[in-house]
This record gives sequence, C-alpha cells and structure tokens, in this order.
Amino acid sequence: MLKFVGSLADKIKAWYIIAFGAVLLLLSFVNVIRIDKKFYGYAVLYLLLIFFSSLLIFKIKRKRVFLIGLILLSLSLRLIWIFLVKTEPTSDFSLLNTAANLILEGKLSALKGIEYFNVWVYQLGFSIYCSCLYFLFGSNILVVKFLNVLFSTGTVVLIYFIALKIFNDKAARISSLLYAIYIQSIVFNSMLTNQVISAFFVYLGLLIITYKSGWGFYVLSGISMAIGHIMRPEGNFALYIIVIAIVFNSIFNFIKNKELTNKNGEKKPSDFISIISKAAVILLTFNIVVQLFGYSLKAFDITEYNFGNRNVYWKFVVGLNHSTNGGYSNEDAKILDKYPVGDELYRIEKDIIRERLENKYELAILAIKKFNIMWTHSDSTIQFISPGTDLTSNEIDYLVGLEKIQYALMLLFAGLTMFLIIKSKNGNLHLYIITLLISGYFAIYLLIEIQTRYRYFIVPAFFILSGFSLSKATDSIGKFARSLRQKNFSKG
Repeated sequence: MLKFVGSLADKIKAWYIIAFGAVLLLLSFVNVIRIDKKFYGYAVLYLLLIFFSSLLIFKIKRKRVFLIGLILLSLSLRLIWIFLVKTEPTSDFSLLNTAANLILEGKLSALKGIEYFNVWVYQLGFSIYCSCLYFLFGSNILVVKFLNVLFSTGTVVLIYFIALKIFNDKAARISSLLYAIYIQSIVFNSMLTNQVISAFFVYLGLLIITYKSGWGFYVLSGISMAIGHIMRPEGNFALYIIVIAIVFNSIFNFIKNKELTNKNGEKKPSDFISIISKAAVILLTFNIVVQLFGYSLKAFDITEYNFGNRNVYWKFVVGLNHSTNGGYSNEDAKILDKYPVGDELYRIEKDIIRERLENKYELAILAIKKFNIMWTHSDSTIQFISPGTDLTSNEIDYLVGLEKIQYALMLLFAGLTMFLIIKSKNGNLHLYIITLLISGYFAIYLLIEIQTRYRYFIVPAFFILSGFSLSKATDSIGKFARSLRQKNFSKG
C-alpha cells in the first residue's frame, strides 16, 4: 500500500511539472504574439545578447569575481535610473509618504484621521520604515529609493544562490544576470513602494532554509519572512506555501522510505517529527514577530487597530467584478464607501461575492480573462513611475515594449526548464517550493483584484527557473561552435 502511494505521489509530481511547464510555455507564446512588430528586431538582438553574455560569464572561473561584477552591474543600472528618473509618489504611494512624515513629526492624531490606514492597517509597516529613514537621513524620498536599489540588488544575489542550490552555477549565473538587467526590477526602484523590500526579505527567508537545516535557521527564516510581511502582506502567503511543501515532501519521503532512514534502512520517525517541528517553528516565529509589531503600533499610539487588513472581503469583491475583469472598480468603491468598516459592510460585501459566484459559466470566463490580463498584458508599473518625470510617451512605449520582450523570453526558458527537469528527474524540495509559489500566485489572483504591477513579487521565482534551460542551450551552442572549429582545424 505504501509503495503504491509513493508511486502515485511520483506520478502526481511528474504530471504537475508537465502541466506547469505547459502553462508557462502557453503564457510565453501569448506574450510573444502581443509584442509590437516594431520591437521584433530588439527581440532578436536581446536573444543574441543573452546567449553571448551567457557564454562570456561562463569564462569567469571564480564565483567571487562573477558576484562582484554582478553586484556592480545591478547597482549601477539601478542608481543611474533613480538619479535620472525623479518619480514623485502618486496614488497609494503618496499616502504612504504622507503617513511616514506624520509619524516623523509625531502628528499621530492626524494619521488616525486618515481612513485609509484605519482600514488597511498593514500599510503602516512600510510607512514606519520610511519614517525611520527620514529620521536618520532627512525627509527625502531619494533615501527610500536608494535603499530600494540595495534591496533590489540583494534580490539579484538571492536569485543566484537559490538557483545555485536548485540547479548549478551556470544556471544561477544566467538567472541572476537576467534579473539584474530586467527592466521591471530596475524601474521599480524609483517608486516609493513596499514591494522591493518585502520581496527581498521573503526570498531571504527562503534562502536561509534552502542552505541551512538547523532549528536556529528556521527561526531566522521566520523572522525574515515576518519582516517581509510587515512591509507588504505577501510574506504569509509565501510562508504557508513553503510549510505545505516541506510537510508534504517529508510525508512522501517517509512513505517511500527515502532520506528518513537509518543505516539499516528502517524509517526514523524522530527525523520526520523533527522536520514537521521545524515547519511549526517557522510558523510560530513568523506569527510572534508580526504580533509583536502589531502590539507595538498600539503601544506607541500609532493606531487603535490590530495590524492587518480590516476589510478582507474588498479584494474579493473587486476581483470577482465581471465589468472590470477583476480590476479596480470605482462603482464598487462608491457603493461600499457609504458604510463604515464593520458587520454591515461585511454582510453587504459577502452578499456581493455570493452573487458574483452564482453563475459558474460567467465565473469561468472571468477567471480566463483575469489570468490572461494578469500574466500577458503589459506591465502597469510605468504609469506609477511617470508622474514627476520628463519621460515622453515614446520613451514610455519603448520601456514597456522592451520589458515585454524580456518577460516573454523569461517565461519561455522557465517553461523549458520544467520539461528538462522531468528528463533529469530533479526532485529537489526547493524546486517544488518555487513552482508551488508560482502556482499559488496564479490561483490567488483568479479570485482577488489584479494589477500587472503585482507580478513583481513572483517574477524572481520565474527567473530562478529560467536559467537552467538557457544554460543547457548555451552549452549546446558552445559544443556546436567547438565542433565546427575542430572540423576547420582538421581540414586545415
């Protein structure tokens, strides 16, 4: 029976990887056909550039030299961007900056008067971070942008080390290099956004348990993900995906008598319990840190409410709106803004959600439309970057078009990687964590509000996957070039 369950688990994993790879390839194809024809030449040039760069970076023998070069490249591109493009905060970003200055000046009553922070209490985490920077370096958003550059470059390095653990050095070099020059990862740094710092700490938490298995490191991982969550509420999503992957992988290995065995081939329940306990430790640590932060907000009289989201149904109300294809709805906002946060508002929102869930056919159509928009439409980041800058519409058009090329090719190589690992039978736990993170992200945005700029958090996971297939392709090109040289030499 156990052998049957183990065999079934292997088949489920294999079919999941195949289906996941097929979805990525389909998304790549749709993105490719959406590329404006005027950018086709750039697409070919970019493809040649990454193949040439891949061959070049393989010639750097020492990892340390490569990493130094990678960091310098990443820093340079991002610093040049934030100094050339002086973005002014707009929309929610302007409110975050206002809150940071109110906290800095001690005007907490004025802060409490902003209903936005009374409903979306979790946004205070980033504003407090900004106020600390303003206290140390002066109230200038440039300091936030500079820290964005450092955290974004840090994410580049994290991608290298995660991909190194999952695949190999060649794949890791390509993945990190491609993310270092990825337009979205560069332009985001000029925004007063909580997404850059949040993504860094969540992926740092993943990196810690990727390399270290001691109890203390699981505590550190939980702390890191909690910091990411405090900055932007995506840490809990990543945390639960990681815990689910660890627990189920442990169960499957225990059933199949893999890894969790002693020298005599007998199962070691103590090791299984240890792994489950570590998963519990990371969950406990995460929640303790988040709760302590929430208590601190109340203790310093910054807010009267618990840290979190006091209107959890809103994102689902908007996400299930057929008329806006799951995007922001002014009509929904006008209707619901009449009611204060509380039982009556929740009742009305739940009624709207139930109504929008009734027609299963329309719901399926909406899900397809949302998936298409979220993962194949142009990145909307630029509309939040352009205010306050001198960017022309033509320059914006080129940035969006070039990012689309990078994004489409990244999906292509990530999809090809999934089929290559089926062949190589790579059963790495951390590989499954990455694929489950992406799959979970796909699923949650079928239900909640969509904006293409929300792709930022999950894009590093795509890049982690993309390097392996590209490294294989580069190896093949290198072998072909060497064989041609040998043939020419022998003829000569």
